[in-house]
Amino acid sequence: MTADESLEASQNRRLAFEWWWLIWIAAGACVFLSGALLGAVAGGGSAGEDDGFLHLLAPPFGGRDRVTVLAVGVDTSEGRGLADTIIALAVWPARGDLAALSIPRDSRVLVPGVGVMRINASHSYGDRPLTVRTVEMLLGSHFDYYVEVDVPGLVGLVDAVGGLDIEVEKRMYYRDRSQDLLIDLQPGLQHLNGEQAVGYVRFRHDATGDIGRIERQRKFLRVLARELLSPKKVGRIPSLVDAFLETVDTNLAVRDILSLKKLVEQVGPDGVLMETLPGHPRMIDGDSVLELDADQVQRTVDRVLWGQGTRVVVLNATDIKGLAARTAEFLAEQGYDILDVGNADRKTGSTLILDHRGQARRAQRVAGTLGMGVISAVPDGDNPADVTVILGGDFGSATR
Repeated sequence: MTADESLEASQNRRLAFEWWWLIWIAAGACVFLSGALLGAVAGGGSAGEDDGFLHLLAPPFGGRDRVTVLAVGVDTSEGRGLADTIIALAVWPARGDLAALSIPRDSRVLVPGVGVMRINASHSYGDRPLTVRTVEMLLGSHFDYYVEVDVPGLVGLVDAVGGLDIEVEKRMYYRDRSQDLLIDLQPGLQHLNGEQAVGYVRFRHDATGDIGRIERQRKFLRVLARELLSPKKVGRIPSLVDAFLETVDTNLAVRDILSLKKLVEQVGPDGVLMETLPGHPRMIDGDSVLELDADQVQRTVDRVLWGQGTRVVVLNATDIKGLAARTAEFLAEQGYDILDVGNADRKTGSTLILDHRGQARRAQRVAGTLGMGVISAVPDGDNPADVTVILGGDFGSATR
């Protein structure tokens, strides 16, 4: 993988996280507010209303230990309804774990009842139900819930919050008469309406191409999420509710959405295991597609969506030759997945166990297996390892 490809892959992972992060924030804000307006949250009155309030206070997700959600972003700007963002999410509510698997839109899969094609086309043939069936068949996993976002519908959300203040990096001008699209933005801090903001997000006609577009999408999503949660927007609740209902379709209950929102805020983007389904680019009949390997798909699903296995990097921070290799072999025998073995940048007297997922459970297990280690949280959502072991002088002395 080239440096540019690595950078784009990293940015795509973060963008994917921020798409569903925005979904939870937007849904939590809008559904909760709409529930308040409609009396679903307010207690008092008839017995039926009291029951509704008690229902809201029931355990999220029916008290289940693990649930799955499929998030789909649909681009209907050209009338085709392509599912250009597909993210499978696993949630362990009790232990506070989140994992997300992004499925590239060009993945070549079997769409039930239609044929082999890019997975994003599944939505244009059978809307959300067919996309859900396609992903379930691909991953071998049932989804309890779905969230579908109409990407062009974000125009309405931006207008509903009164527009967004965005720092436009450069002069942006592009016209496509076939799509009735005009992007005409000046550099500097601009107050953009919905159409202008989505034009800012879609612009990619410069040297940075898709990489620059991804960065702009991230900036846009942060600003929009901040505005959606601003207490100053209370007066816009009715228009926010209308925009939400036109943009987001989900079978998540209010209490589930609020639980997810809280969990996302607690974990943060660097505490989430986020991966993209691996594949190999190919040209088939003149089309560029991503060819998936069934064994790789299954291993990735088991690790990400089922929480199986802990991926470990082992580094030697002592003068003892071969210590990291021997320790890695021992850990592999205990069932750990060893990603890399090498030398640390500097020597240390104490063995360190670095947790990259924001949850100490995996790091504690590794420390228990080794019989020592100071656990330190170093969240890093882009690090393929769950845990990094830095072997110090204490470990070297204990194993001589």
